[in-house]
Amino acid sequence: MRKGILTAVVLVAAFAALMVFASSCAKTVPVPPKDAMKGEFDGAPKWVFDGCGAFWDKKEEKKICGVGSIGGTANASIARTTAVSRGRTEIARSLQTQVQAMVKDYQATTTGGQNFGTAASDEQHVEDVAKQITDLSLSGTEQVASWISPNGTFYALVVLDVAKFKDSVSKMQNLSEAVRQAVIQRADKAFDDLDKSVQQNRESKQ
Repeated sequence: MRKGILTAVVLVAAFAALMVFASSCAKTVPVPPKDAMKGEFDGAPKWVFDGCGAFWDKKEEKKICGVGSIGGTANASIARTTAVSRGRTEIARSLQTQVQAMVKDYQATTTGGQNFGTAASDEQHVEDVAKQITDLSLSGTEQVASWISPNGTFYALVVLDVAKFKDSVSKMQNLSEAVRQAVIQRADKAFDDLDKSVQQNRESKQ
């Protein structure tokens, strides 16, 4: 009797182990070949790597660019929409950080205190304002160029210029006039810093 029970236990354990092994095999993600990116950037326009700096020669045209990409789809519409969305995300990530710095600088100046921003309520206020400005400003972005790599990856160059950014901020009636003007006045320098920041982020990922 005991021998029969022991045999049954062993069989159940073996079956459980087999199921775990099969499950782990099913979830194994195939490793892409080492040469999957070979030739990916053959003939790529400079903006794929350098953003705005390679697209506009006039330094007075202050812009910030985001480069988005997607591969592995034959649907041109989905490829374009996704690449543009990722380009906007790249802009938004840096833009929100920069706007936070502008608002915090303004608030610290008007309150006359270097300790502004140390309280949780101060930080939350700055983050909320920055998110509002960033979300609204992204509506002013536009795709100005695209490129498809030899491997079929769709790249999109998305741009937001300082004029559209200022216009968006000026129309934000839920912000005080003082805050709107403070951000607008700091926009030119902010866009210079933004373009450098996005470029450095892109280079670090290559």
